[in-house]
Amino acid sequence: MKTLKSILTATFAVLALSSAAFALPPGKGGPEITTKAQFAELKGGDKVTLVCKMCDSHTVVDIKDTASAMKLCEEGSKIHCPTCKKDYKVTWGNPKSGGPTTTMTIVDENGKPCMAYIKAS
Repeated sequence: MKTLKSILTATFAVLALSSAAFALPPGKGGPEITTKAQFAELKGGDKVTLVCKMCDSHTVVDIKDTASAMKLCEEGSKIHCPTCKKDYKVTWGNPKSGGPTTTMTIVDENGKPCMAYIKAS
């Protein structure tokens, strides 16, 4: 009887945890788009989610073509958050010092990362 109870308890625990993993809101849990190669792979009809880490808002951006995707990651461009009502800036750098600039980050006025693009599924 104890074995059956243990098996049922374990089964319900696994089901509860696995359903929680699929219940994440859009834009959560996916990999961030941070390299030029990732932006270059985007094509017309793709969607990306712009996630503001300051207010936890999500904005879906429709990609028209690869050129419009590349404009999203231009150094110095301003990204506006409609919820925060603030503009943030795209910067490029290398997380490991001494190498080429390979990673895009959207930062606030203090240089703190505050937004991210995530490929929508």
